[in-house]
Amino acid sequence: MNPPVPPAIEMPARRRHSPFLKIAGICGLILLLQIPLFLTDGVLVERRGYQRQATAEIAGIWGADQRVTGPVLAIPYAYPTQVIRSKVVAGKVVQVEETDLATATAYFLPETLTAGGPVEPEVRHRGIYDVVVYTTRLRLTGHFRPDFSAAGIAVERIDWQKARVLLGVSDLRGVRSVSPLQFADSKACPFESADSTAGEFLPLVARVENAAADTRLEFAFEVALQGSERLQIAPVGKVTTVALSSSWPDPSFGGACLPVKRSVSSDGFKAEWETSHFSHGFPQSWTSRLINSPEMLRKIDAACFGVTFAQPVDGYRLAERAEKYGLLFFVLVFAMFFLFEVTAALRIHPLQYALVGAALCLFFLGFLALSELMAPGLAYGAAAAACTALVSLYAWSFLRTGLRTLIIGGGLSATYGYLYFVIQSQDYALVAGSAALFALLALVMFCTRRINWYTLDANPSAPRPVPAAQT
Repeated sequence: MNPPVPPAIEMPARRRHSPFLKIAGICGLILLLQIPLFLTDGVLVERRGYQRQATAEIAGIWGADQRVTGPVLAIPYAYPTQVIRSKVVAGKVVQVEETDLATATAYFLPETLTAGGPVEPEVRHRGIYDVVVYTTRLRLTGHFRPDFSAAGIAVERIDWQKARVLLGVSDLRGVRSVSPLQFADSKACPFESADSTAGEFLPLVARVENAAADTRLEFAFEVALQGSERLQIAPVGKVTTVALSSSWPDPSFGGACLPVKRSVSSDGFKAEWETSHFSHGFPQSWTSRLINSPEMLRKIDAACFGVTFAQPVDGYRLAERAEKYGLLFFVLVFAMFFLFEVTAALRIHPLQYALVGAALCLFFLGFLALSELMAPGLAYGAAAAACTALVSLYAWSFLRTGLRTLIIGGGLSATYGYLYFVIQSQDYALVAGSAALFALLALVMFCTRRINWYTLDANPSAPRPVPAAQT
């Protein structure tokens, strides 16, 4: 006689679904851990504000980023206009239209402009913050050829005696000196501060002597400047050529155009720009009668180009990028712990998950704090080593074997190393991050491929169904 078959044990619903409840709990914990990451991001924003404040304090004394605009030749002229005047005719006041002369100013940009010189940078400190400042002596040469016939202005109505050259420097506090404006076959004319009541739209002005119609006015002068972080040149010439050289090894070229030639090495850089008026977006001459000069200045500023003396590595920028991958850290570490639970019959308490997550959050805060005191690479390595040691030693207490702890420590170390590669190579960050997530998913699928999730939580001590004996 066959022995009676014991009835199948019906597992409680909560027991049957405990793996999925555990996964849901881990996901909820990861969402909660975004709160300390958000608070760390707030600290990052605050520290960046302090950095900008330190930069502004130094720039306020030394000089802000500089933009050199000009030179611009300005020549007043008269033009006929119709005016209405009141006159007494036969004892009556009548309105009479008469022709009168009004004044305006014609502005001419150079036919050619060549600018260049060495730029000497240095690092200034304000507390724990570093600011790059520089000094330079730019030499500007070129020539004007004013053409009034294109604007329909009669030569006899031009006031050559009031001709002047305007020069713009964005922050006058950084102007060390400006050499006198030297024209060929005429004496040098010094630059002075422009009279704001005269309507000048650039702050420095020099008088011009021996100017005449259809003449070539060749000019040359030097500007000694000091500024911080960025230097820009306005391409006001019909053909503009700029050449800059510096000992700074990490330049960032930007603006409306990039250098046509450049060489960058650990000893510094050399860069050359060359542009023509076709790409400027503004004319080479205009009159105040028809065009608003401040509006023209805005167009000229939009065409500027130059170099920014960037810091080699910004710890704040790296910390911000690292925070974006905080979710990846949580998922990776918690996935490894959960795999140990389901493959090695371990029970890890949710509080232990939470403490490990807190340690992972401290990495980002530690990296941010250490990056203010040492090189960002060393700060990252120190914070990663401390966090890896903390998590590994704590995991040893409940993983029970050194091999499992070694897997956790090695995986976390590899993740930190991979993350450093990702945040350093911004161009490939998306590809690298996607590849990491793909590899993580593949690892989880491989490790759990033989797990029967339906019987995972069956009680080993419960009686099992016995198959009927073969007769």
